[in-house]
Amino acid sequence: QIPIAPPQHERGVFVERIGNDKERMANTNKNTKHSQRLERVAGHLILQPASGSSSFKNVIQYSVQNGVAVLLMKSPPVNSLGPDMTASIKAAVERANADDSVKAIVFTGAGKFFMAGADIPNLMKIANSGAQQDIEHFMRSGHDLFNGIESGGKPTVAAVNGPALGGGLELAMACNARIGSKASIYGLPELKLGLIPGLGGTQRLPRLIGVAAATKAMLSSKPFPAKKALKLGLIDHLVKKSKDLLPTAIKAALAIASGAQPRRVSLEVKERIGSRAKGVEAIELARIKSRRRAKGTPHASACLDAVKAGLLQGGEKGIEAEMKAFEVCISSPSARGLIHTFLSSKLAAKVPGLQGIRPAGKVQTVAVLGGGTMGAGIVALMLFKGYHVILKEINQDLLFQGVKRVAATISSVLKRMKMPQIAMEMGMRNLTPTTSYEGFERCDMVVEAIIENIPIKQKVFQDLERVCRKDCIFATNTSTIDIDVIGEKTNAQDRIVGLHFFAPAHVMPLLEIIRTNSTSKQTLAASIAYAKRLGKTPVTVGNCVGFTANRIFYPYGQAAAFLVDRGVSPYRIDKLLKKIVHMPMGCHEMADLSGLDIMGHVTKQFVDAYRERTYVSKLGPLMLEAKRMGRKNGIGFYKYKGRATIPDPKGIAALLAKARQGIEPFKAITDQQIIETVMYPIVNESCRILAEKMVIRASDIDVVSITGYGFPAHKGGIMHWAQSQGLKNVVGKLSALAAANPQQAAFFAPCEYLKNLASKSA
Repeated sequence: QIPIAPPQHERGVFVERIGNDKERMANTNKNTKHSQRLERVAGHLILQPASGSSSFKNVIQYSVQNGVAVLLMKSPPVNSLGPDMTASIKAAVERANADDSVKAIVFTGAGKFFMAGADIPNLMKIANSGAQQDIEHFMRSGHDLFNGIESGGKPTVAAVNGPALGGGLELAMACNARIGSKASIYGLPELKLGLIPGLGGTQRLPRLIGVAAATKAMLSSKPFPAKKALKLGLIDHLVKKSKDLLPTAIKAALAIASGAQPRRVSLEVKERIGSRAKGVEAIELARIKSRRRAKGTPHASACLDAVKAGLLQGGEKGIEAEMKAFEVCISSPSARGLIHTFLSSKLAAKVPGLQGIRPAGKVQTVAVLGGGTMGAGIVALMLFKGYHVILKEINQDLLFQGVKRVAATISSVLKRMKMPQIAMEMGMRNLTPTTSYEGFERCDMVVEAIIENIPIKQKVFQDLERVCRKDCIFATNTSTIDIDVIGEKTNAQDRIVGLHFFAPAHVMPLLEIIRTNSTSKQTLAASIAYAKRLGKTPVTVGNCVGFTANRIFYPYGQAAAFLVDRGVSPYRIDKLLKKIVHMPMGCHEMADLSGLDIMGHVTKQFVDAYRERTYVSKLGPLMLEAKRMGRKNGIGFYKYKGRATIPDPKGIAALLAKARQGIEPFKAITDQQIIETVMYPIVNESCRILAEKMVIRASDIDVVSITGYGFPAHKGGIMHWAQSQGLKNVVGKLSALAAANPQQAAFFAPCEYLKNLASKSA
């Protein structure tokens, strides 16, 4: 086989050599217009067999245009590669190969997608089953199908009309040529699900774009746009107009069928894969970089092993290595956790009762009250997303400081993204700083991010009701105060909602949307739409002290304090949380980051609300007396010098000794006991939230724990992780802690909801 030299610009040699047949092009355009007209007037009849057009299991529309079988994949919303799609493609390819009038085959997608990967719920089913025969059947049937597409009876071309991700890109790479549109993007994001590309991606991608570029693309899971795909050699031609995509693909298919162009088999391409020595070097360098993020998960290393096997032993052996590695990965706890996380994040935005509910209007102009760290972060994020923003402060000095924080946040992001500073000037044009309520009559939403003081907040909301439109949404960013109390002196309770951002607001993905009993469906729908436009993961929760994220994690720090008071080093606890649980930071590091003064205020809120099941240590007030505030003043549990976080056991020794007076220390405690003591109370409080119906579903708690507090996604969230620990085991350990510590029995005792779950679990 003589490979086609990749084009260096959009009008490449590949298309120039097949673009001279005007008559053929005219016929193709005529057929295309006829097909499009037929689709418009008779698309609802797709299941009815007709001359030149039929379908398979409602996901493939088959037609023949100018001697080319066009397979239109129609499985909305993303044309995923599930069992129906696989069977439909197989039947359509067999039909085309059996038809002597068909010279070649073109694949393309209906709607905005070419194909966005595998059917994730089906993958979850396979992962949870762990049945070897199910996994082997999934792998073998997919490879047989793609091998047939690549080397079967008729040449194949992918007309990539939109995103080609995962199995979609693997399908395109199995074709003998790829024609892209400007709307197309390309990527293999399987590692985000704890998997590896399992349908030849680890073998074909390195052969098409080189080992270094391929490993980077797979390990990062980041897709790249059409122009980059063309430059890398992944696609053979990029059309300027979407209407030219299918005709160009048909011409390419006929050129290969006639011998005017060679039929290129991706698995046999050699010119881009490079030497073995350089390939191995690139693989091992990628392995070193990936270890920092792996946290004990197998998929990154397994992916690189498959690439290496193909490099050293050839494509066929590489495919075998890929299949074996995929089998290992899909059966792993990390794959189950990551797939669960993916599905849970999608589900979290769906709120029962909101189907068909539309917001009263589009949120475009938003005012933010308060230019502190949180308020400035919210403003910067909205400017990035194209909102018109009003920033209000109570005086000119605070307003100036707030605007400076906004500018600094935007500047740091632009610097990281390597964008020109003029972009900041353009973004800041949409910001209106003020110390009055002038212009608030234009606001679609107001986000309050001021001091946590109930009377002040109540006064502010009364003012907002007076100056804003009757349909303006009033949102509070409070992290602890009852939202009903904030809005009780207004007549706008149906337009009041909690929008709890997490610091830094422009980085953290979670946005808790807190609804009260009075919040209208339109207000809730508008808030969810607002969160999505910001790029946040919205989770709708009930109104209680701490809401969901902060409430489930308040026992986390208090349980750690319980251990520290009994002789356990805070640095040992933090180290174990990072090493074993894979938390991004220990609970004492997190306290320092938040500020020990803030933590003291929040602790008081929780003690007042949940007094009988809280644990209060003397250490916190002692740290504040010693002016150890955390990162904000450079010293807390740790010392901070630049980016360095340095344990300070000598500095806190006297404070620990004073806090521990009168408390009997543990004689010995294992690492596992420390993890159980700190983590299981989070599970317990999560179950109380479920019992009180403060969340819609258990998986919402998983999403909150991951996106709000950094619980590792590969463990699936706190409730998913609890199931892996064994709910009966969790109940037993909590009961034992309660029995061994009578004064803290209420803090540790498992709640009825958790005990009921455990009694029903296998």
